[in-house]
Amino acid sequence: MKVIYKTRIVVEVLSEEPINENFTLKDIYDECMDGEYSGEITQQVTTKLMGKTAANAIVKQGSDPEFFGLDSNGKEI
Repeated sequence: MKVIYKTRIVVEVLSEEPINENFTLKDIYDECMDGEYSGEITQQVTTKLMGKTAANAIVKQGSDPEFFGLDSNGKEI
């Protein structure tokens, strides 16, 4: 059975102003590296997902399970 890895990364950012709601992760990263923010990864958790659970997680993100070679029930195609 195919395994899909779900990784959740928490980034803590300190800034003098709220982060622009239109910023992408790359924008935030750039500000932390070369701009006005201080930031660090405070948590990283990886979970193995298989079968229907993997397919559901993929759909929840707005993608299609076929992207990972799965059908909607999480079976390899």
